[in-house]
Amino acid sequence: MDTQGFWPILIILILNTLLAFTLLVLSNFYDRKRKEMMMLSWFIIIVPLAGIIYLTTGVLINYLLRKRNVDMSDVSFSQEREKLILPPNHEAEMNYVPIHDAIAVSDPASLRKLLLDTMLSNAKRKLSSVAIAMNSTDTESSHYAATMIMDALAELRPAAQDMVERMRRFPEDVELNLLTFDFIYEFIGLNIMSAIEQEAYIYTLDEVAENLFNYNLWYMTATHYLKMTDLFISLKDFKMADKWCKRAEKYRPDMLDTYKAKLHLLFSRQNYKEFLNCLNLLKQSDILVDDEIMDLFRVYTC
Repeated sequence: MDTQGFWPILIILILNTLLAFTLLVLSNFYDRKRKEMMMLSWFIIIVPLAGIIYLTTGVLINYLLRKRNVDMSDVSFSQEREKLILPPNHEAEMNYVPIHDAIAVSDPASLRKLLLDTMLSNAKRKLSSVAIAMNSTDTESSHYAATMIMDALAELRPAAQDMVERMRRFPEDVELNLLTFDFIYEFIGLNIMSAIEQEAYIYTLDEVAENLFNYNLWYMTATHYLKMTDLFISLKDFKMADKWCKRAEKYRPDMLDTYKAKLHLLFSRQNYKEFLNCLNLLKQSDILVDDEIMDLFRVYTC
């Protein structure tokens, strides 16, 4: 009788049984993982050696994937988002309808806006959930948060680029132009990109706003001018900010957001004399003001 391979197989089976028995005993000391450990022990008994190899390979692959490098230059860790709390957007959410209803109505503009709003709202909910974890001292938590941020970027970037390309092909499509502006502005407002990419998207938005200005001027509101002015102020590109501010004064005079664009620019340039003159003109006008302007009145005027 040939017993040459008998002893190695017997040793493997004994070790396999000992490992399974050890897991079964240890399961009594871990209440939360008792079921998992018992299942593992039975699995190892039923599938000797191959079961151990399978489980060890799975653990090793999981470890390597968790430790893979993340391109941190692609993620912004601004402290401004550490306590991000998103208030409900009642105006937008009151207009939400099921997607199949929007398709049935066959309104392309409404359907496009619904899909884009859904994409942005999903991204916002995801980011608000991980904002605190981004600055956690736990490296694993920070890693998972960074991965979720990258997933959101991977979803939003192609949509923004596709909309800009479509706008370039159909520059006179006012609905597409307005949707593109709103989408990219909201994307920038998420503050999840690196500083370089954030700046690049602001100049992309400038192209979108310039297209709206050239082809559909009267669809540009004072709010559009204010948004562009504030974005370029954030980059300290006062020349571009001044361009949009002057356009607001010319095409949307006597509007609150036009005054706000000029006030923001003058204050950023530290031109306090003109800032106070502008504030006094606004105070003497019949324009209804908001809380921001009321605070300025209380601080800077008598």
